[in-house]
Amino acid sequence: MSSQEFSTHSTAAADRDLIFVVIERHRELSAHYDAALSVSAKLDGGAGFDAADEISSQRNDALAEHANVLIRSAPTTIAGVIALTRYVGSLREWELPDDDAWYGVFLEMVADAIDGIARAQRLGRDGG
Repeated sequence: MSSQEFSTHSTAAADRDLIFVVIERHRELSAHYDAALSVSAKLDGGAGFDAADEISSQRNDALAEHANVLIRSAPTTIAGVIALTRYVGSLREWELPDDDAWYGVFLEMVADAIDGIARAQRLGRDGG
């Protein structure tokens, strides 16, 4: 699926599941941080480097904060669960939370989300 197709799909799916908005925001913050690092890498020091390094640091902080939001945000649809797990599985180490135990929090949240979706489907099917 191309990024254009995913973006269009994400917009439509976000109407049903806000996890697509959380994923898209993480993707944006990752791109902003990566761009800032690219600028820093081209500089050899001095005031320009210091300014670029400060921007990189701020963008890294924003990305790290949102990475924690990402792994704690519960999808509300099966499509959201699939998108979130595929997205998190595709991330590079620097895009993930700094805490080495993040995956336990993530897996518990995903299991709870799937359980909640299944429960809602049973209630809808049973008319309860």
